[in-house]
Amino acid sequence: MLIDTHCHLTDSKIINLEETIKRAREAGVEKMICPMANLWSWEEIKELTERDKNIYAMVGIHPEDVEETGPLGVAMKRMEEILKHPKVKGVGEIGLDFYFDKEKRSKKKQMDFFRAQLEQAIAANKPVAVHMRNAEEEMREVLSGLKKYPSGQFHCFAGSESFLELILEKGFYVSFCGNITFKGAENLRELCKKVPLSRLLLETDTPYLSPEPLRGTVNEPANVKITAEFLAELRGESFEKIADTTSRNAICLFSLDTL
Repeated sequence: MLIDTHCHLTDSKIINLEETIKRAREAGVEKMICPMANLWSWEEIKELTERDKNIYAMVGIHPEDVEETGPLGVAMKRMEEILKHPKVKGVGEIGLDFYFDKEKRSKKKQMDFFRAQLEQAIAANKPVAVHMRNAEEEMREVLSGLKKYPSGQFHCFAGSESFLELILEKGFYVSFCGNITFKGAENLRELCKKVPLSRLLLETDTPYLSPEPLRGTVNEPANVKITAEFLAELRGESFEKIADTTSRNAICLFSLDTL
């Protein structure tokens, strides 16, 4: 069994969702977790999770979407309501991103929303899925101010080795996307080797970051098998061990139903 812990199944780039899900199951991907990037996507994701018992959701506001989100208090109240749904397994996708906002005009709002969502996850005893891009300094600042840490996952990891050591020390899980297969991703590959298998998760970040040799195409959950096979060879472990352990990790972290 494989589990894709981070796939945006309702993204407009996915033309035929039913066929996408079918291909995933044929590739051995039994379970998928669909994080939200904004609150207005909830109804579509809710319908999907209620239709398929092995598809789950997370509720969160992506850092690039905070500017289009209303008042923080109203947003947190809505998230609190959505978190009560039994198929919502965590708070995500949340975090910090200054890739496009190089002057960091949105820094205060991003950090306010991120802190509030972390606190909500802790209060609800739910794991988080954290996004970090061009924001390691600010991420360290937020984490250092926490009195208590949530459980969770740093998805599509792209930080420094010292930051990887920090989040592993704090109990977080880590996942890498198809970009770990890219020719220029030697640094990511070296970081992946440093993650204990007991803390490793699989993901695609569908529809983004398709692995080689599919780079440039729309990614989908079936491709998590390609990444898993690559990771097995990279780490000198069997595919079966990677698949089994990462699935157990995901079931444990996100409190997923067992088959």
